[in-house]
Amino acid sequence: MEVQGEIDLDLVFEGERLAEILDFWRKACTGRTMPTRQDIDPLTIPPHLLAHIELIDVLTEPELRFRWRLIGTHVTTAVGRDCTGMYFDELYPAEDFETVSGPFKWVAENAKPLRWHGTSGFIGRDWQAYEGVYLPLSSNGATVDMIFCGVQYELK
Repeated sequence: MEVQGEIDLDLVFEGERLAEILDFWRKACTGRTMPTRQDIDPLTIPPHLLAHIELIDVLTEPELRFRWRLIGTHVTTAVGRDCTGMYFDELYPAEDFETVSGPFKWVAENAKPLRWHGTSGFIGRDWQAYEGVYLPLSSNGATVDMIFCGVQYELK
């Protein structure tokens, strides 16, 4: 598969959609470090962004694991599959697992947003550029238990 990506903590986006998703998340924070899942109301997300949204469960017991909770149609179309409900460690081959899970792990451990960008190796599409914003959510205000993402693929 060979997924390649870089982390950008400065959040310098190429696509406007991701900046809009970051602004949406920041408004949901309402003065807190990060919002809860309940603060992210799908009915208030601008419709043109919905297809780009992902939600990832962050599980910590007995060890750190990630599970796809929701994957927007832009993403499923771009990668050619829907992995909703699947765990990262059961889905991605060993050679890609650290690369794919790395940004999610960073957000879970640091409780801060990041931008990840690079090329996708999914289903032989190693030419396919992507950009994503990964945003922490917490039900208790301290521990990240979900990650809210916006992703933009270059579709050809």
